[in-house]
Amino acid sequence: MRAAWPLLLALGACGADLTPRPLRQPDRMRIWTEELPEDQIGARVAFCAEQGLGLNVNLQKGRHDRAYLQKVCDHAAEHAVSLRLWPNLSEESGYWVGQANADELVGWTRDLTAMARTACPRLDGLVFDLEMPMYRVSELSAMRASGASVLQIATWFLEHIDEPAFEHARGVLAEEVRRLRAEGLSVTATTLPMNADDYDDGDETIAKALWTPIEGIDWEQVSFQVYRNLYDQQFPNAAGTPYTSGLVGSYARSAVAKWGPRAAVDLGTTGAGIGIPMGLPSAADLQSDIAAALAEGIAPGHVAVYSLEGVLGKADAPAWLHVPAPSAAAPLPSDLEPREQFQQLDALAH
Repeated sequence: MRAAWPLLLALGACGADLTPRPLRQPDRMRIWTEELPEDQIGARVAFCAEQGLGLNVNLQKGRHDRAYLQKVCDHAAEHAVSLRLWPNLSEESGYWVGQANADELVGWTRDLTAMARTACPRLDGLVFDLEMPMYRVSELSAMRASGASVLQIATWFLEHIDEPAFEHARGVLAEEVRRLRAEGLSVTATTLPMNADDYDDGDETIAKALWTPIEGIDWEQVSFQVYRNLYDQQFPNAAGTPYTSGLVGSYARSAVAKWGPRAAVDLGTTGAGIGIPMGLPSAADLQSDIAAALAEGIAPGHVAVYSLEGVLGKADAPAWLHVPAPSAAAPLPSDLEPREQFQQLDALAH
């Protein structure tokens, strides 16, 4: 170490800034991890490094502490993996962020970034997961299980629009994103794809119905969760046939038209996570989805795969995670059925 002292002194004399910089890898795909056991952090971060992936890590209020954050950050720095924190709340508070809990989420974000100033000097940024609160998702599931019609469900969505609450959450999130970006952190929004079904008429009916303020906030990226297997399970088309990569391509096209170079997509699933009984059938399916998104103008570094947990046990894991050549996928009429249903929801509000 003493041999390095003259160099360090010389750098100091020249006014060199030795402060660690955020580790950014803008051309790399990313992967989500919702369940990262503490004793597996090193091995799983190393896997991401081997596959050339950035990592989005769930940090849940009341569950993860500074020691856990420190371990994640240390291993990410050791393996040169770009790290973004994914702050979430308790299930009772809704888990994901939206109009009902934006104040609490921002409080948790500020706690995390305060810890990260010393624990995580190479932190790339944060990802805000804007979805309906978990308890509202449960209400919707119960309605569907009881046989509620599409019209009844649409009416339920519209009856629970709360303009003042929505605007309050937008303001809270906009201010926090400004603060984070002023600190040099990237900030991405990831949200339900249905928000992209409401870009033709210039209003925000669907975003308000889903309690997810997206517009009017200076996100670095805006990503849409086009999980094709979840559409198969939750929004089956009339024919009962699986959706194709045309669904992904259709949403990617809408995202790029609205958000330009900020547009991004989350794809999968690989078969593990909240409310996911099964994932895509094969690596070829995910590769087809990625290729379809790239063909519509989504950059490789704006693609994130959900999830790390689902892919780790697969013998062909690397085949799921490389970047394919762009390949357009024209949507079938059946691929567009769920989009048309949400467009009808928007029309009901007028």
